[in-house]
Amino acid sequence: MPSSNSSNNNNNTRSEKMQEQITLSKRMFIAGCFGLPWLWICNVLYFRARVFQPLVFIDYWPGHVPQPRAGGQEGDDQEQSVEDHLNRMELKKWVKRSTHGAVIVMGAFIAWIITFQTNKQFFGPKWFVVDETEASKSGW
Repeated sequence: MPSSNSSNNNNNTRSEKMQEQITLSKRMFIAGCFGLPWLWICNVLYFRARVFQPLVFIDYWPGHVPQPRAGGQEGDDQEQSVEDHLNRMELKKWVKRSTHGAVIVMGAFIAWIITFQTNKQFFGPKWFVVDETEASKSGW
């Protein structure tokens, strides 16, 4: 019976660790909504390997087998397996939301840069930090 007890204890600590990761991912998403969208990118990069498939050249080199995901053991009961799956789906939900938010914000930022750089002449002098006379003096 001691092995059953240690297996149960191991499942509880794994479940608690997963809950902490879900909480962290959720907090990073919410902080990104409050004006720190770079946290969405950090969230995606941090949890990428757990949520998305391993990427060649990032997680492993071609010709080498990627390391298997941390999953359940054969001795796990069905209830624990369902709980693990639900936890993974919850983590995936928050990471995917961060992914979508980061893509939208980065797309808008790049669109703004392209628009501003291609239409500089139509923006007034108040849009610039340095006016044209100061720019010619500085050499930039």
